[in-house]
Amino acid sequence: MGKEQLKNMTKTVNNIIALSSDPFVGEAFKSLILAINCKPILVNNYQELISIIEEKDIVAVLLDEYINTNDKKILAQEAFKNYKYKVPLIFVIKNIEGIYTAHSLKLFIQRPINTSVFKKALAPYLDNNNISKKKALIKIGNFNFDKNLNTLIDENKNIINLTSMESKLLLTFSENYNKILSEEFLLEKVWGYSSQVNSNTIKTHIWRLRKKISNKYNISFALETVNNGYVLKKK
Repeated sequence: MGKEQLKNMTKTVNNIIALSSDPFVGEAFKSLILAINCKPILVNNYQELISIIEEKDIVAVLLDEYINTNDKKILAQEAFKNYKYKVPLIFVIKNIEGIYTAHSLKLFIQRPINTSVFKKALAPYLDNNNISKKKALIKIGNFNFDKNLNTLIDENKNIINLTSMESKLLLTFSENYNKILSEEFLLEKVWGYSSQVNSNTIKTHIWRLRKKISNKYNISFALETVNNGYVLKKK
């Protein structure tokens, strides 16, 4: 047996569930999952999906905007409003503008999606990590901060997904741990003195970042507001 064959045999199987009320979209999801070397599991409705999550080792769930549940077609976001499992949900919707969620396991991708976008969204959850990914990790308290994938991951694989700007902010704070950073400093380092950014914009992004990292999974660090600016420090 050759080395390549042995490597393929020992490779972890990454199961991804795909659910859509449209069978054609389901097949498209299947092709997308296969394209990133994962195993697709197509299901017909919400109840079947939950059953599989409880029985199998699932990496993620790929969801169309509408799904079937109890013989009805409803919004996927509505069906998973009170989601309690630790399997990440990836919602594929027409427009992600204005979409905001503090739930660490709910991701949103705007359609149409391609393989590279899908693979990047899934990367934090896949078992086959490479050296380049490890180089992107920065230790912050009890979390690994992946500056390339914009994620915070703890030892129990709890994941907090950040926007690109939130990631830039956290990277800046992590590089200046326990130091007070003024709005002027953040404007230069994060936004590059953009003419469209003002004090309110900075405050809004700080508020959103703080909301994501506050009271989550026993995080050991805090982002605090002080008289002269903001500081990231140990709780």
